[in-house]
Amino acid sequence: MIGKLGLILECDVGGPDELVFKCLVRRLSPETEVITRSLGNKPAIFERGPDVAKALVETDKCDLVMIVWDLKPLWEKAGSCKTEAKTLRLNLDGLPAATKSRVRLLCLTYELETWLLADDAAVRDYLSKEAHPCTWQVSKPASYQDAKAQLNRVFSEFRGRRYEDFSEAIKVASKWTSTTKLRKIPSFKRFCVLLTGNKAADFQNGADVCGALRQDARNLGR
Repeated sequence: MIGKLGLILECDVGGPDELVFKCLVRRLSPETEVITRSLGNKPAIFERGPDVAKALVETDKCDLVMIVWDLKPLWEKAGSCKTEAKTLRLNLDGLPAATKSRVRLLCLTYELETWLLADDAAVRDYLSKEAHPCTWQVSKPASYQDAKAQLNRVFSEFRGRRYEDFSEAIKVASKWTSTTKLRKIPSFKRFCVLLTGNKAADFQNGADVCGALRQDARNLGR
């Protein structure tokens, strides 16, 4: 078991990635303490990520640090996770060997919202109203290069507005009842392996443990 996990994320502080990843750690590995460092954008991940990882290992005494980023922010042309990971590993080469050995990379293809699309039952549960049940289904969630755009379309159809990532990513994620569908996404499966050592890891806690995180999202006023 990982006693203390450091997560380096490209979102803003209190952003959707931070909330969802904290929720996942609470549900998959309840005994793990998690420390997040949200760097704001993808360039910062590549420029500052190695130094932040060093501090998490050497100062905060994390047993493992994950550097997490999206393959395709909307303003950039997607390359490949393999190519981007190679670049980031080169940036990590200056770290002491003992520190570097505790750092792992997690590239999300194409973005966190792909994980939300993967469990279409959770999306339906969140969007459904008694008078207007959501009937949307998805068969190949990883095929959407712009998962947020797909969620915008679904939300527009069943809620009459766009998807709000800051407040709603954590709310949709809280509807997950198992990891069965999520594990079909390679990046989620890798996250499970890094966190628990088990690619088929399932939730040990219910979504109620993430209630405070949902409140955090509301307090941001987004």
